[in-house]
Amino acid sequence: MYERMNQSGIVPNVYAYSCVIREYCNGGMVDKAFKVFDEMCEKGISYGIMTFNILIGGLCRVKKLGEAMKLVNKVNRVGLDANVVTYNILINGFCDVGKLNTAVRLFNQLKSNGLAPTLVTYNTLIAGFSKIGNLAGALNLVKEMEERCVAPSKVTYTTLIDQFVRLNHMEKAFEIHSLMKKAGLDSDVYTYSVLIHGLCMNGHMKEAAKLFKSLGELQLETNKVIYDTMIHGYCKEGSSFWALRLLKEMVENGMVPNVTSFCSTIGLLCRDGKKESELLLLLMINSGIKPSNSLYSMVYNVKNEVSNVELESNGISNS
Repeated sequence: MYERMNQSGIVPNVYAYSCVIREYCNGGMVDKAFKVFDEMCEKGISYGIMTFNILIGGLCRVKKLGEAMKLVNKVNRVGLDANVVTYNILINGFCDVGKLNTAVRLFNQLKSNGLAPTLVTYNTLIAGFSKIGNLAGALNLVKEMEERCVAPSKVTYTTLIDQFVRLNHMEKAFEIHSLMKKAGLDSDVYTYSVLIHGLCMNGHMKEAAKLFKSLGELQLETNKVIYDTMIHGYCKEGSSFWALRLLKEMVENGMVPNVTSFCSTIGLLCRDGKKESELLLLLMINSGIKPSNSLYSMVYNVKNEVSNVELESNGISNS
């Protein structure tokens, strides 16, 4: 459309230019975005902070944070003021690369300039602190949110739950989950997958199974990640029965288990001398996953052992 407008002699307005700039930025083609911006300036089309925010976001997307900061300085030089969206974009950019000190400095600058942090601002910083394992920093931000009457969202709570799970503080993770429910926020599949993962990794398979079962009651669709997590948990526990049962259920529901789920379950079945290991190996191959030579050997040995036992039980010697 932009090219057709130019060919027809129609001068695009700031909205049309901004749409083109956004498309280039979203595609990581920041240089092309700036060429369009320069063309817009040459044609004397006035622009506002929105256009600058798109360009700043494009630079942050390709990790050119130094250039993004220079562009913010240009914003001030042309008589425009950075708004909360500008700061949110920059804070997210610096959090993405782990530069929390700069992100916090921008956060404080935002407030000192008389702007009010939004839910997006807080969620971005909380995720940034959680990413580097700074739980205290994340919780301080939640406290500040409450003081400023900014209600935490599902994203806020799930980010904290994920961090507590990573630190193996499952009791605290469930406390946050309870607070989330009290706030009237419904947990989604991702929230439950985080909790189930924590329980499985800590060997609490009974609790994980209860939570897994509750997904159906809550009308939440169990996804591939949760199935693989549960299977891994049962394998870690040494329960070949439940691992195999869930793996079969997963396949019946049209999902392909990952290579770890197949290998771990087959390994357990072989350990227990169960002939289902051979059937599972075939299912693995039919699912497009190539077993290792060691897995083939393991299943082959079990098959021979089972055959010998069956022969002996029928009074037939294999010697």
